[in-house]
Amino acid sequence: MTIIEYILDPQDKPRSFYPKTIPDFVSDGGYFMSPDGSEKLIGVGVEGKIPDNIETFNLQQLQERQVAIHAQYPMREKEPDGDVLTNEEVNAVVEDWWDTR
Repeated sequence: MTIIEYILDPQDKPRSFYPKTIPDFVSDGGYFMSPDGSEKLIGVGVEGKIPDNIETFNLQQLQERQVAIHAQYPMREKEPDGDVLTNEEVNAVVEDWWDTR
């Protein structure tokens, strides 16, 4: 299993004029969207189809990504009014997600 960071297609056309679809190199996607406007998502890549320029993650790297995003855009227990998660709780959410894959 390879965990990747990607954006929805079309990746080489003006993003506002074309429908966005999941790239064919993603088998299970749409997780942990970065709310910074970059539209980056996390998913499971299809082995043998993942482009060389796509960033991949092990569990620790994915947790670090999410904690860094959490520092800027806090994750909450129950959006939008729940308590802000601790870094340890964010790591646990990521690990639970990882384990189900």
